[in-house]
Amino acid sequence: MEDTINCEDILVFKKTFSSLIWKNEDKISFLKSNILSIEENVKSYLHNISVIFPLLTDHSIKHSRMLWNYANLIIGDQEKFLNPLEGFILHTVFLIHDAGMCYSILDNKEEIENDPIYFDYISLHGNNDKSNSEALFYTTRQRHGDFALRAATERLKEGEYLINNTKLREELGDIIGKIAKSHTCEINFIEREFGERYSPPSFPTDWGIDCQKIALLLRTCDAAHIDNLRTPKTNRMIKEIEGVSGNHWSFQKKLGFPTLLDDGYLSYNTNSPFKENEQKAWWFCYEALLVLDKELKKANEYFVDKGQQVLLAKGVKSINDTLNLGKNHIRTLNWNSIDTKIKVNNPVHIAQEMGGEKLYGHSNLALRELIQNSLDAINLYRIYSGQENLEVGSIKILLEKKESDFILKVIDNGIGMSKFLMTEELLDFGGSYWKSRKFFNDFEGVRAKGFDAIGKFGIGFFSSFMLGNEITVTSWKYGTSIDEMSTLDFYDGLNSTPLLRKPTKDEKQSIIDRGTSLKIKLHSDPYAKDGFMNKPGSKYRSLYDLIKYLVPSPNVNITIKDINGVETSIIPNKLESIGFPEIIDYLENPQSDVPIKTINQGLKSLPIELTDINHGKVLLGKLALGLNLVAFGDSHSVVISKGIRINTLPGLFGYIFTDDVITIRRDKFKPKIPFESLKSWAIKQKKIIEERDLMKHYKSQYYHLLISFSLYDENVPILMSKRENKYSYVSIKELRIFLRSNSSVKIHTEGFSIASRPKTCDGFLFMNVTTRFEEIVNEESSHKVQNYDDLLESTIRDMWGKFDKKDFNPPNYAILNQPYMKIVEFSKKK
Repeated sequence: MEDTINCEDILVFKKTFSSLIWKNEDKISFLKSNILSIEENVKSYLHNISVIFPLLTDHSIKHSRMLWNYANLIIGDQEKFLNPLEGFILHTVFLIHDAGMCYSILDNKEEIENDPIYFDYISLHGNNDKSNSEALFYTTRQRHGDFALRAATERLKEGEYLINNTKLREELGDIIGKIAKSHTCEINFIEREFGERYSPPSFPTDWGIDCQKIALLLRTCDAAHIDNLRTPKTNRMIKEIEGVSGNHWSFQKKLGFPTLLDDGYLSYNTNSPFKENEQKAWWFCYEALLVLDKELKKANEYFVDKGQQVLLAKGVKSINDTLNLGKNHIRTLNWNSIDTKIKVNNPVHIAQEMGGEKLYGHSNLALRELIQNSLDAINLYRIYSGQENLEVGSIKILLEKKESDFILKVIDNGIGMSKFLMTEELLDFGGSYWKSRKFFNDFEGVRAKGFDAIGKFGIGFFSSFMLGNEITVTSWKYGTSIDEMSTLDFYDGLNSTPLLRKPTKDEKQSIIDRGTSLKIKLHSDPYAKDGFMNKPGSKYRSLYDLIKYLVPSPNVNITIKDINGVETSIIPNKLESIGFPEIIDYLENPQSDVPIKTINQGLKSLPIELTDINHGKVLLGKLALGLNLVAFGDSHSVVISKGIRINTLPGLFGYIFTDDVITIRRDKFKPKIPFESLKSWAIKQKKIIEERDLMKHYKSQYYHLLISFSLYDENVPILMSKRENKYSYVSIKELRIFLRSNSSVKIHTEGFSIASRPKTCDGFLFMNVTTRFEEIVNEESSHKVQNYDDLLESTIRDMWGKFDKKDFNPPNYAILNQPYMKIVEFSKKK
């Protein structure tokens, strides 16, 4: 089959190597003989691609030769479009552009398995046989352009060179390699890497090499070759291939060689229609045709700009009309190929609605999002530059008043942004650059080295418009010249089209050697009633208090300058350096409230101790059990994700870390503490409470701790009773005695209003506890926490067997005035 495609029969090949057109028959013969030796050298390696990666469609020498048929179709009957030297280079890049998909060509499998991309893949998908195999394929695919570049000049596996002739290899090898690589790169690679024209002195002067033209031909011909010659497997064999590969095989098996219509558009047709169960394959085919259409248009734009002959093929027929494409070309059967993918016709409206107060609840959370972006940028810089220490990188946050305007600035010296990131990724609402393939291509290996961005949802920047409509972003990407520093201006919020410009002198001076500066003209005085320093129920005393509350423990130094000129700072990993009682003041909800301050002073006088929660050598947090008397004990606790406040921990003092934030508002998390780690913590807390005479301050909280971690016996209280306003505890043993002689029991939860509560409870009371330990233990072991309600019901079941349970709850509108918020009645079944 490989020999059935004879390039000598293809018109464009014949014209390219015609001595009648180009004269110099001896040089043409020299080039063609070298083509044959190159084919012989690379043939077995191309064959091995299907051996190593059998799910790939054909990449053999037949595919390479077939590309001349597509060149013939795309170029058309144009005289002197390619000279013999350009033809030699084009044929060679046809041969090796995919040769890197066979790692045996450079014998570099071990190199691939030590590649940063390989480690990034394993880090994302786990270290197992399946992931390792996928990582090998993924890395080879990502790197195959680089391998083709090397294969053009380096010795191959068997010690041979791709180009045997030393003079040809040394003069043209690098050009051939770069053109072969270019088909895996963004199209701007072509203009950046290749000059206008190169003329080798050993060949005729009219045989100059237009590298950009050859690179564009490679891209268009390769994109066009999606017919069934690339699918040697039978239909029966294809049905056994699953996933993306299966869809590619399915659609290519149906496609024939395209026709160039009179209007200059390529028309692809099928040997059989796509059935309903083949819809996914049809859309894969459509995506492939979209790529081809884009490549043809870009190539012709280049030729028009250069004043050169354009390609005869200018696009794909019906590419903008999927229904017509399905009816007349890539045919469908019993279904219509209507493009029903989700569309966002008004992204500005979506960003305004979903990126503002309706999502976040209050404008001050925008500051958290901006700090988070800076933290990500600095942490990426640390890892990418190999400077992973807390002294590298800082954030400055300033509040200023300029005449009647109030200005907020957030400045970091992180990785910075290129023009492309500022105009594409930054403005892509809902598209997280940190999670994209482009990010992992731009910063290879950082995932495997531990980088994991806080930003996940691609909307954080848009929250800044809650603070003001006039926003200026200036950025200088690490590793680029100062001339690459750019400024993006928003002059009317999301209603304006931002302007990309050169930064002013002041804007340049705000960034020393890299990083990003964001300046917002605030809607109003930040300390006024409608300012971001105010929110219902609390008023932050200073910018420092607000930032400390939002970002209690960043791993980056944050310097803060308030509107009154007072400068403060938050040092890296502050929480890990303090204990009890310092943490009471540090985590205090920053508002002027005298009763809270009074209670805080009382708390700090107690010998409470934060104890570590460890998993091996990893610190997962530091906690102490909260007190019964502290109704707002959650103001002294926090869940931290990469320095950012996520939520609180009712009934506890201290903090825990989490890596997985699961809501866009960043207020819910996936806990990572194993049960055994938290139980070890509970045993230490039990000992501290007992040895330091703290029982009188804990009571129900202490008993709940014992129950949750199965540190109890039958004498532990499980309920309470109330007689003449005097409360007493009821142990499991005492409850059993009661159940033995009674066939029903009522258990109450008292109402909020003390005045409405009866002096005596007819039945029992639930213990008043706020901590739910099962909510901070990881999902795999949360079932090991002894649930209070489950223990109660299992005790009743032990005594009665089967029982009925009825809940009596007052109407919500009257709950504050009810003696009980909830009554549960258990009745023994007869």
